[in-house]
Amino acid sequence: MKKKIVYAVAALCIITVIVFAISRKGDKQKAGEPFTVKRANVTYSTEQTGIIKAQVGAIVKVGTRATGTLNRLKFQVGDIVKKGDLIVEIDDREILANLRNAEAVIEEQRRDLDAKKAQDVYNQTNYERENRLLVKEYTTKDNVEKAKRELDVSRAQVELGRAKVKEAQEKFKALKVSHSYTKIFAPISGYISAVATQEGETVVSGLSAPNLITIIDPAKLEMWIYVDETDIGRVKPGLKIEYWVDAYRDRVLRGVIDRIYPQPEIKENIVYYLAIVRISPADALTLKPEMTSHVKIIIEEKKNVLVVPNGAIRFEDRKNVVYLKDKGKMIRQEVIPGVRDQKYTEVVSGLTEGQEIIIPALTPAAKKPQGSAGPRR
Repeated sequence: MKKKIVYAVAALCIITVIVFAISRKGDKQKAGEPFTVKRANVTYSTEQTGIIKAQVGAIVKVGTRATGTLNRLKFQVGDIVKKGDLIVEIDDREILANLRNAEAVIEEQRRDLDAKKAQDVYNQTNYERENRLLVKEYTTKDNVEKAKRELDVSRAQVELGRAKVKEAQEKFKALKVSHSYTKIFAPISGYISAVATQEGETVVSGLSAPNLITIIDPAKLEMWIYVDETDIGRVKPGLKIEYWVDAYRDRVLRGVIDRIYPQPEIKENIVYYLAIVRISPADALTLKPEMTSHVKIIIEEKKNVLVVPNGAIRFEDRKNVVYLKDKGKMIRQEVIPGVRDQKYTEVVSGLTEGQEIIIPALTPAAKKPQGSAGPRR
């Protein structure tokens, strides 16, 4: 019986010790964790979604203004081309024949012009001779007038011949331009993204040039950031951004907002505004159009400022307060918060470096500090 009493007393002591330990632990959790006020950098940012797009002029659809059989297609999808490379050759036999015929017409018109010039020279000489004979009364006025009419006609014929030669030359130039359409050169450097025809097929030019090949310059990319209307008031050109894409999740890229389009876009009844970021050529080489990007727009940065953890500031009695630890007691201290990021909140006034505060335990009634979501103005 005595042993049972001893065991009972021992068990009661053990239970008492456990309860006491638990109660002390609960008191510690309730009191919260201590934190020493320090200096750090705080970055206030907003997170948005973006899409990688090709800049205007980065995608060129190469067409043709010539009609004929496609004799040669030097590149296929994925191939790299340089500006000026020959990429397509179209059958030019018919247009070459027309060029030779045009050259023959020019030569014929030139010979005809030479004959008319010779006749004009003769008529000029005859007219001058008739004038000299008229002075000596060796001829009549009728003969002089006839020589003058013949001279006028020959000069008109010479001008007409010159016009015909010029017309034939212009036709020849036009044919040479048309012949140049049978050889297509790359207008930009980049890679082939699409090919709409193959060797041996016939291409027919019409009112609009048919698209043969699409070339993309991979170094000319930009990012469209869809900024929610609630955040657009804080987003301005010149702000720095950090972003990453799903293909390279461990690589953070950086840029600067170049401009903001005033025309909104509405998706699923939500209003967005496009902020445009030009991507550097070095970064663009690792990205591709239509990739989704995850963007952090840096609204404001503060360096070497007094900070406390976000959870340390409470809004009580219409004041932002923290709890100081002083001689084992908790004292409520009013503060003015500033910029807030994911970890720390800037303290504009109310605390000094090195003071020790207590982070209160989170309770359902706890409120966030006023103005700590962004810079206090």
